[in-house]
Amino acid sequence: MIIQGQAGALTTTRQSGGNPTAPAGGYGEILTSAIAPDYYTLAKAGRVYQVGFNAINASAFTGGAAGTPAIGLFNPQSSGVDLVILMAKLAIRTTGTAAVAYNWNFWGANQGGTAVTGTQTQSRNLNGFNATGGVGYAMVNTANTGALASSFLMPSASGGLTAATAVTNVTTLVDEIRGAIIVPPGAYLAWGQSAALTAASFDGALVWAELPA
Repeated sequence: MIIQGQAGALTTTRQSGGNPTAPAGGYGEILTSAIAPDYYTLAKAGRVYQVGFNAINASAFTGGAAGTPAIGLFNPQSSGVDLVILMAKLAIRTTGTAAVAYNWNFWGANQGGTAVTGTQTQSRNLNGFNATGGVGYAMVNTANTGALASSFLMPSASGGLTAATAVTNVTTLVDEIRGAIIVPPGAYLAWGQSAALTAASFDGALVWAELPA
């Protein structure tokens, strides 16, 4: 099937066969469709996975070797796929009993053939919710044994209180990565809180697609 783009015009009839003309923008760019929501095609194809946590007080993590980020994600050297990060979601139940800030960041390292072997939490496919099929090796709030020291990549979420008397700080944040972080075979990604908090509580999840490398 041949698809031809037509710049600057929308079709007036539904195309059901043959060689369709795809409507394009004024520069010839293909327009996106609202018929299928974002990530629907990837999720429907069984390519989207997640791992999450519920009501944890995250350990401090600043990229140290074999540290304990909230979520560590290792892509085995022989996986044959890229782990393409789509989003991170964070819910703050409370920042605890002190007037503090929470700072969540992404860190990454090329493991150079060294496997990460911390206690695994099996990822779930977001089409059917089965905990099978994903190759990403995920670890939740546990020591990431074998992980090399990682480099700061980018901030993810930050907030908190500067008042002298702390109060409950409740919110939900979504960090839309949309593929801007790729964990190739042999690489390691960590997502975590930069400083330990007293009596804090967080929910969160990391979502990625597994696509041919």
